[in-house]
Amino acid sequence: MEGDDVTLSCRTKTPPPNLPAAFYKDGSFIRAEPTGHMTLHPVTRSDEGLYSCTISSHGESPPSWLSVTEAPPPDCQLLLHLLVFCPYFISTLLMVSLYRHRATDN
Repeated sequence: MEGDDVTLSCRTKTPPPNLPAAFYKDGSFIRAEPTGHMTLHPVTRSDEGLYSCTISSHGESPPSWLSVTEAPPPDCQLLLHLLVFCPYFISTLLMVSLYRHRATDN
């Protein structure tokens, strides 16, 4: 999602897994990373594309498509938080109410 950090990893199946790697986007060299990890801070729609990497003596990875979705507007984020929080809050109140009711019956 736009605004998030995305970490790309280039690893081998055999030890050691975290070797230096060169990263490519749409066939063009981006940069080399000593541990085989590259992080995009923060990702935008312009980062969308076909990524691959190369580890010398191990070859090139198959390309992977990075899709970047648009972040919801702040108003929608608040609504999403409320939709998650309200059922949790209501169920907690019900559980406490049932517990208290049960405790007074005993």
